[in-house]
Amino acid sequence: MDPLTGALPAADRAELRHLARDLMEQLTQRLAAHPGIGELQPIPRTGDADDEYRQRRDQLMRVRAAQVASALVERAAAEFTAAEAADAVWLGASLADLGTTSGSTRQAARKRWPDLGRIYRVRRWLGGHHDDLVAVIGMILARAADVRGVGLDNLQALRDALAADEPQATRWRRLAEAVDRHVRHVAERAVPVTDEAAEAVDAARGVVAHFDAVTAGAGR
Repeated sequence: MDPLTGALPAADRAELRHLARDLMEQLTQRLAAHPGIGELQPIPRTGDADDEYRQRRDQLMRVRAAQVASALVERAAAEFTAAEAADAVWLGASLADLGTTSGSTRQAARKRWPDLGRIYRVRRWLGGHHDDLVAVIGMILARAADVRGVGLDNLQALRDALAADEPQATRWRRLAEAVDRHVRHVAERAVPVTDEAAEAVDAARGVVAHFDAVTAGAGR
């Protein structure tokens, strides 16, 4: 029995399989009529009953359509699962936690989702420096009028990073993007025109340098 579904009551497994079959039926029916699938012309057989050839051709089209549907579902399922796994890591889960959820190991989870190692490192760093990052972003926003080259889009993105009305995983992801893109923009391109603004830009440079040191070797 599948270890991932074995713990479900038999009635629930049957219901969920029925839902999955319904989805496959809908996709197969739609794809069988899609011109992109192409046409099949099977070999006529001696003794074909009336209309049997057409039915065999249509059924073979459904076989091809079902194969395409299966590939689409498999890809969508993999992408969906990867997104759910990423959200779990943004919420503090480790690769060992993810391995446990599927009855495997940390190494198996790393192999399946190679991008999550970087997310884990970034999330751990964000969690340990959250208050400092909020303070630096607040400094940048407070001194924005005294800094040239920041750009309104970057300022809005920094404001959005401090929003508290989003799911927690989204907030961590947005904060990471704020540091890696928008605080980085300030650090690399902004020109302060007052001493207070210079302090904000220097703080941005320090944050970006620390971020890069933490994520070095994990990809950008």
